[in-house]
Amino acid sequence: MKRLSHVICWIGLSLTALTPPASAQPPAPDIWAAAVLPQPFDKTPFRPIKVPAWVQDTVGCGYCLSVMDGKARAAAAAHGVGLSEMGFVDPFYAYYDSKLLKKRSPHVPPDRLLKDVAEYKKLGVRILGVYPPCLQGEVYETHKDWRRIATNTTVIPQIDMKQYPHGGMLCLLGPYGDFFIDVLAEILTTFPDVDAFSFDGLHYGGVCYCEHCRKNYKAETGGEIPALDMNDPAFRRYQHWADRRMEDLVRRMQTRLKGIKPEVALVTWTTNAGRFGHFLDIPRNMPARMNLLLDAPDQEFWLDETNRGTTVVPAFANAYIWATTNHRVAFSEPYILSHGNPYGKDSFPPHEIERRMMLALTYGASPSIAVAQPTHLQADLYKCMDAVTARKPWLTHKTPEPWAVIVMSDNTRNFYGRSSGKVEERYLSAVFGTFRAAVEEHLPVNVIADWNLTDADLAKYKVLILPNTACLDDTQAAAVARFVRNGGGLVASLDTSLFDEFGTPRKGFALGEVFGIEYRGPAVSSQGAKEDLDVNFAKSIGPDYWEKRKSVFDFRQDAGSFLNQGKMKTYVGDQPVTFKGPALRVAAGTGTKTVGTMRAKSTAGAAEYPAVVTNTYGKGRVVYLASGLDAGYYSYSYPYQRLVLKHAIGWAAGDATPPMTVEAPMCVHATLMRQVKDGERLVAHLFSDLNTTAHHALPQDDVPLREEAVPIHDIAITFAPQYRFKSVHLEPGGKALEMQKTATGTRVVVPRLDVHAMVVGELEAAR
Repeated sequence: MKRLSHVICWIGLSLTALTPPASAQPPAPDIWAAAVLPQPFDKTPFRPIKVPAWVQDTVGCGYCLSVMDGKARAAAAAHGVGLSEMGFVDPFYAYYDSKLLKKRSPHVPPDRLLKDVAEYKKLGVRILGVYPPCLQGEVYETHKDWRRIATNTTVIPQIDMKQYPHGGMLCLLGPYGDFFIDVLAEILTTFPDVDAFSFDGLHYGGVCYCEHCRKNYKAETGGEIPALDMNDPAFRRYQHWADRRMEDLVRRMQTRLKGIKPEVALVTWTTNAGRFGHFLDIPRNMPARMNLLLDAPDQEFWLDETNRGTTVVPAFANAYIWATTNHRVAFSEPYILSHGNPYGKDSFPPHEIERRMMLALTYGASPSIAVAQPTHLQADLYKCMDAVTARKPWLTHKTPEPWAVIVMSDNTRNFYGRSSGKVEERYLSAVFGTFRAAVEEHLPVNVIADWNLTDADLAKYKVLILPNTACLDDTQAAAVARFVRNGGGLVASLDTSLFDEFGTPRKGFALGEVFGIEYRGPAVSSQGAKEDLDVNFAKSIGPDYWEKRKSVFDFRQDAGSFLNQGKMKTYVGDQPVTFKGPALRVAAGTGTKTVGTMRAKSTAGAAEYPAVVTNTYGKGRVVYLASGLDAGYYSYSYPYQRLVLKHAIGWAAGDATPPMTVEAPMCVHATLMRQVKDGERLVAHLFSDLNTTAHHALPQDDVPLREEAVPIHDIAITFAPQYRFKSVHLEPGGKALEMQKTATGTRVVVPRLDVHAMVVGELEAAR
């Protein structure tokens, strides 16, 4: 989560005489949406929160107004800030006369908060109340049994409260969670003008052994909380239990707060891929599904050297944060930092601010921003905020236009990845490689979560992509099978469906019949390899499993297959090419076709294995990649891997053409959304990721600090024939684009792209 110094920039602000508490209102009716797929230990159907209308109309949060003077606040509001933070509790004190927290800040004048509330309201800025959820010194000192115990012991942590008056981490899964909600309710009744709440660190730390967690786990499961070991099935079971406790805390919070003020919202920090180091945290601190309980999760969006700033990860991070909301409302705050070690914004080029904000909105996340910046950056920051405001009419009330979709599975990341240092190689590389291929080929591919593997959610898509989606429960696997049987296309790789929702290995693929293959173990690089299934695999897997399936191979395509088209004829043809990455041995079944093979490189007499297998299942087409070409395209890439993925997706789609095709350089990101607001329209985002200084620095410490834009001319977009437009215009600016009717649809040409533009097609009313 955000660094304490950044998040509590409001420490030292004041409060005033209290307003009389507002009378409690009856619980808000109908605050929950339709249920999503259940997870282990769910006691009731899991229902996402319904997002208030004002949140749906909000484009990001402008942070740090609390530390700005009146003139600066007015300027920020004039440049589009409509929501900003105001502190009510910090790790040391309450800022008001609380009945629950006895230590009131001596640094906050009695009338400060009421003055701030009045000023925010005058400026038209909604109030985002801040309370750091797991750090509160008074509570830590008073309730020792509420302290989080991070190791498998009953010894309560002891801290020198004089030296560290904020104390340590509190456990949200027990009584402190209820106290936390009580304080929020007190704030909301005392200050009814608060519109939303934000928390830095709304998570449980991955494990807690306090007396309350031990007692509750024992009561609900009959067992003891096991030692932290992701290779232990018992600990993985515990994590699901703790996830449900964390979700229930937010559910109770929403019910209580919306019972006081139905339109109040949780607009708060989340653990996600925007800050990649947090995305690697295993065991996870919070389940991704918890984002559905937030009205608008906001992610830290870092692009420094430790957060894969020069890769496709930043783009994916914004696509994924939107996906975790079921494509409702998500915020993403691009950090204005030059490097992460040491952390700072030294000589940060203003042009890079615009690049980061535009990348976020290209993938559906509304850009938040820290508004208070050094003098030399302030004016340029306001220009970037104005650029977002100019696009706001087309940024809300949107959904991705469906065609093909990549699944990002949080259960696979956590229970299959199992290690912070290895999950990128074991799992995430396959997701990132697939996403990269789709970006560079301009395929309109969206991202969804694993809870979207249902009949209803999948029905809108033509192609489902499961990049090493190892952990699927039986219900999810059955939904995938029905999707394909009914005519959907499927592209899957490696261990997809080989593990259940706890990360426990199955004897074979749950989707083996759909793939048309049988599992035979990791592909090996020695002569005369054992071909039968390792009988111990279904019982447990050792930490060397992932190493066993990684090697260097010669990949060869079937030159007569659909793979060998376009650039593949030039890049590969009938010659073998190197593949370095994970691979499995599989036996292809009757009716399948092997269109790509692999064998250990430079090994005489090495066995040849299927690398790419196609199958038909019911009415649908399936491509299974036993060679992790998707992972390879992120971790050790060759251009042919992108082309294999492109052709696999296209073949699986059959006659279902994509909703748009784009003719542009590979540095251009293109996404397509549908907006339903005062009519319906398609909004195609174009973003130039061109970096004129890319690859000039030492790779491991290089970061994107772009200083200039190189115009890209004459980008052509062809919308599929099913769309009928009244007009097409380029935004911002309102330039009308000439529509050319062709056999493949409606074609328009964007004369020039600098950083970001939107092609807006106004749809005719349905006949």
